[in-house]
Amino acid sequence: MEVKPLEVLSEASNYSVVRMPGRNYPGCVIQGDSRWVLWDCARAVADGVRKGAATDEDFLDAVEELHNSLLARLLHYQEVLGREGISLPYTRPLSKGDFARLTVGPDEGAGA
Repeated sequence: MEVKPLEVLSEASNYSVVRMPGRNYPGCVIQGDSRWVLWDCARAVADGVRKGAATDEDFLDAVEELHNSLLARLLHYQEVLGREGISLPYTRPLSKGDFARLTVGPDEGAGA
């Protein structure tokens, strides 16, 4: 193991942003338990694709959760970089309008 100084731009729980020495852009730290949750969502998506479950509500929930979890992390990342005056490492900034809505919530059904 090597100990190095890092630039810590955000210590927000599950949304830490750090810059490693020699890197232009900061990275996001994903704790092991949070990484497992993201993988589990991706696994559910992959299983749904294999089963041809494109219209299954559980499949759509998993796709929505994976997409929106990653988007929430990117929105926080953009906020931190903006606050620090660091340009984004990608061309199109994301917004809350990019959240996916693939399923109908329990209070949004017919007649709600």
